[in-house]
Amino acid sequence: LAVQCKGWLSPVPTYRSSTWLRESSSSVSSMESAVVLIDPITDWKQVIDAAASLGHVVIAVQLPAEALPEKFQSFLPTTLALEEAGVDHVLSVEQRDVFSITQQLQILAIDFNLKLMGVIPLSEIAVEVSDCVASCLGLPHNILDRVTARRDKGMMKSAVESAGLRIAKYARVASMQDVNDAMSRLSLCYPIVLKTPAGMSTTDVFICSSNQEAISAITSIIGNTGPDGRRVEKALLEEYIGGVEFAINLMAFSSRENNTPPRILVTDVWKYQKTKQARYGKAEICNPADYPALLTYATNVAEAVGIQVGAAHVELKAEEVQGGSFANPVMIEVGARLSGGRKSIMTQSAVQNWNPFEALIQSHSIQTCQTNPQNTNFLTPNKFVRHIFLPILKRGLVEKIDLEVSSLATLHSSAMIVKVGDIVDVTTDIVSCAGFVWLVGDRDQVDEDTGAVMSSFVLSVIDV
Repeated sequence: LAVQCKGWLSPVPTYRSSTWLRESSSSVSSMESAVVLIDPITDWKQVIDAAASLGHVVIAVQLPAEALPEKFQSFLPTTLALEEAGVDHVLSVEQRDVFSITQQLQILAIDFNLKLMGVIPLSEIAVEVSDCVASCLGLPHNILDRVTARRDKGMMKSAVESAGLRIAKYARVASMQDVNDAMSRLSLCYPIVLKTPAGMSTTDVFICSSNQEAISAITSIIGNTGPDGRRVEKALLEEYIGGVEFAINLMAFSSRENNTPPRILVTDVWKYQKTKQARYGKAEICNPADYPALLTYATNVAEAVGIQVGAAHVELKAEEVQGGSFANPVMIEVGARLSGGRKSIMTQSAVQNWNPFEALIQSHSIQTCQTNPQNTNFLTPNKFVRHIFLPILKRGLVEKIDLEVSSLATLHSSAMIVKVGDIVDVTTDIVSCAGFVWLVGDRDQVDEDTGAVMSSFVLSVIDV
């Protein structure tokens, strides 16, 4: 483990206090408050800026990246990038070792006279680490006996079902014989879903319409390294649920009163549009007031898996019923962290006086959120937002990329992930898209600019 701070690099310091809360030289009143960011990936720059604006020292813990797929590693900031963005101390660890991380944070707190306020996960693999480390430090955390239910999709379904909520049928499988047996036992027919139980970002998720496709999925999952760097011994078979997909983002605020249940605020709701190939096409922000059944279900899901502090996002499917409303929601998964895809950034642009990153820090440190309205269960956007996914339709060598966005009236930001000369595969999940465009403004103008984006986008791929 390396400890790197601005202006110095040292070996691991010797533990020099039997009681870590004991100050080394100064009084408690002179201690600086600090927040810990575990595996800073999702919106990490915005969270660092928010921490600085709230007057906190920022500590970043970089988890090991070697076991992660290359497409995930490309999103990881370097130590230098973190420091340049305002991180005061960077701890780089060689494994997800809760004891070691806790120990080094305690040493750092003693050496620099810091009062640790909260531990915040900024990636999916940071979720279980953050809660365990926060617990060891005596800081706010989600319910520990449900930590596996916040990462393992099978445990997740079990917890949600135990709360009396509807879920998709599921089973753990280690072979095609297990798949066939489970389909018979659960009265399922194709299509089915096969996935890595502790996956993320739609990676290692296969919608299978035949035995052959199921065999291919099982071969891809079992015995291989999953997206979180762990070996996968069994896949999760799930009932395929039709309907429209939504992402409902939440922020949980707990009280210092132990008997007071957390308040869960719905911060933003997104509806997805998918292509015929089940790829993501667009995601649009919605008015939460139009989806009461979905909001109730999502908050109940978050409670079922023990979320009490911080951000969460519930991905679900729902049926469109008469009148254009949606009912009968079913969870796809829940993540106990900020949602990806810049949704929090875009929501900040669409909702007046809302800073999700300050709210995230205040929630994890059990501080009063200055922008948390007490008279509502959800926030209402006053601007329309659309997230456009740019797919790769052919495997090969990228020969040419065209995308004209400079003249768009509603352009918020864009990102092109691939570049000329790259060898690419057909898009199968969010992280394998060619790029993204985010638009915010008046709905009609966003619609016009969307057409301009799609007509200008060219990705020329040649066979190799």
